[in-house]
Amino acid sequence: MSGTKTTEAADVGLVIAVKRLTAAKTRLAPVFSAATRESVVLAMLIDTISAAAAVPVVSAIIVVTPDAFAADAARQLGARVLADPTPDGHHNPLNNAITAAEAAMREETSNIVALQGDLPALQPQELGEAIAAARAYPRSFVGDRHGTGTNGLVLAPPDIFLPAFGPDSCARHVSRARASGTSFALESVESMGIDLDTPEDFTLLRDRLLLDPQPAPRTAKVLWELGERTQPAAA
Repeated sequence: MSGTKTTEAADVGLVIAVKRLTAAKTRLAPVFSAATRESVVLAMLIDTISAAAAVPVVSAIIVVTPDAFAADAARQLGARVLADPTPDGHHNPLNNAITAAEAAMREETSNIVALQGDLPALQPQELGEAIAAARAYPRSFVGDRHGTGTNGLVLAPPDIFLPAFGPDSCARHVSRARASGTSFALESVESMGIDLDTPEDFTLLRDRLLLDPQPAPRTAKVLWELGERTQPAAA
């Protein structure tokens, strides 16, 4: 991906927020060591950015992170990087990240899409279709496979609605949209529904990538190299 695409249809700015790798995915501690979690999170970020960059309407990607390794990986893929405005220890940096990235992109586009950085199964075609469908609404949400979290949020324009990522965010996003009188769509997108937060999520993702590693070659490679170490640690 070169920093910004030039086709007329490319009018979407995409935001991904990433915590410090050392603080990410602590719920996976029963499955992964701290060092392994860092490797997996970085691999998923690379696969997520790569998939998003292949969507024709995405004009630019901004990664908001305090982590030097995540920032370097994002730059190598052609994404722009912003320093995370969220204090260390904050659990949901994506909320502040959207605000910071929207301000940085304001002169370029009013169409902002926020994604979680742990969507290695993401299919560019499905993301493109979700964005196209979202254009009929001021707001559009894509839930996770559990129906409780939010893995994608489309805002056009973004400055009249505060994002609410975190536990049970899907219900909060819907509630805020209804309270503000904003029409919205709640979409279900298969490849965007598979994130990685729990050991159960890991099992689902591992099995999926064993069958077809192509959507997430970097993540599949890391999981393959882990081998037996991907088994839950003994009590």
